[in-house]
Amino acid sequence: MKTRGFDPKEIIFAATTACNLHCEHCFVNRNPIKMDIGQAVRFLRECAGSGKIERVGFSGGEPFLYMEFLVALTKETVSLDLLFDQIMTNGDWWKDEADLHDKLRTLYDAGYDGKIGLSWDEYHGQTKERMLVFIKTVKEIFGEDSINIQTVEEPASLRGAERRGNPQGNDVKVYSLPRTYPADDPRAWQSRRWFREDYCQGPGNILYVHADGNIAPCCGFANENPELFIGNIEDSWEKIMQNAAGNKMVELCFNRGLSRYRRQELKKVLRQKGQKLPGKTSDICSFCDYVCKLQ
Repeated sequence: MKTRGFDPKEIIFAATTACNLHCEHCFVNRNPIKMDIGQAVRFLRECAGSGKIERVGFSGGEPFLYMEFLVALTKETVSLDLLFDQIMTNGDWWKDEADLHDKLRTLYDAGYDGKIGLSWDEYHGQTKERMLVFIKTVKEIFGEDSINIQTVEEPASLRGAERRGNPQGNDVKVYSLPRTYPADDPRAWQSRRWFREDYCQGPGNILYVHADGNIAPCCGFANENPELFIGNIEDSWEKIMQNAAGNKMVELCFNRGLSRYRRQELKKVLRQKGQKLPGKTSDICSFCDYVCKLQ
């Protein structure tokens, strides 16, 4: 039986919406916002005190454009004896090799010992040369197994032998991810079969803190919808969990299941609105985005 229920074990801080790249497949609001460090530290302490949160990760935007945040929250995570998950980065934010080395060393010295997740695909426009320098430097500072590559559309320079992370030929694990589309994009609805229900245990069961302080229960792109917000960084752990318990989308995603909702209730809702489904989607996040926008 698949696990159900919202029971977060990790916080992901989207430290900033600022980014040095502009990728067509990215859904992040591009207005440059930075999360308040003091509020983030207080929130982390509050959640750690619940005894439920075990891990901390970082996302964005491009988190390395906000080094002060990464360093401060890394030190706090270490002091609270929590684990690190990973930092997601495009790896292309550095000015020169000295700048890259200094920033990665600063993060290492602050105590970060989690993974570095490198987004490298055709949409980013990164050069192979810069990515290999980035991978090589990460390995030198954090260790051979410290980095993985996550690619939506694998660039030619990453295929075959070029998957190797540095000129010496040490492999880097590559995760190939499907491209996702928002519900208002016709490409989201061209599947022959519906998504598999997992009660959002894959991208869910986290506290995803947006740069503006709003908190969502998952890291899927639909978490930009206000219907998925379960609180704010200024709220207590208890308040956030109370909000989650009363949130319709959390109930649908984590308990009842989006598949059941589609089969048993959605047709009636659409009929009342004079609408119909645009097709089938195999992406549960696209469907969640669709349901959010129906509310």
